[in-house]
Amino acid sequence: MAGKLNKQKMQAVCDELAKGKSLRSICTAENMPHFVTVLQAVQRDDDLHEQYTRARAIGAEILADEMFDLARQPLDGFDKQLANAEVQRRRVEIDTMKWVFARMQPRGIRNNVEDTAQSGVITLSWGGGTDEAMQRDEPAEAAKVLTLVQDDPA
Repeated sequence: MAGKLNKQKMQAVCDELAKGKSLRSICTAENMPHFVTVLQAVQRDDDLHEQYTRARAIGAEILADEMFDLARQPLDGFDKQLANAEVQRRRVEIDTMKWVFARMQPRGIRNNVEDTAQSGVITLSWGGGTDEAMQRDEPAEAAKVLTLVQDDPA
């Protein structure tokens, strides 16, 4: 029965993801589906995908709070040598959390494309053109103007 994935189990998985736990650790618990089962279901079903991505975004916020708390935790009770070792341990832990955080939440808590979408035109030109000609939008000599336009994702 542990391998079956229904809406209740998916909700339980998402609740744990929102607490900042990893999918692998959640799926090792008794009566939970295998992590591959969860990932396959998320790929096939848009509603499950939306539920999963929201849980991941919330879990990323929890992870950010953990990083902040860990960095601000005082080093009371450590002698000088152990304090240095503890600082290095925390640094490695926070760096790992930052790496995971960057991959868990690329688009903010709402996980919307609009949160990170950037648009606009970039024009690069070199050689032959004067500042006055460029201000009047005249092309530079020998057509050495390159315009970069972001592709429309829609």
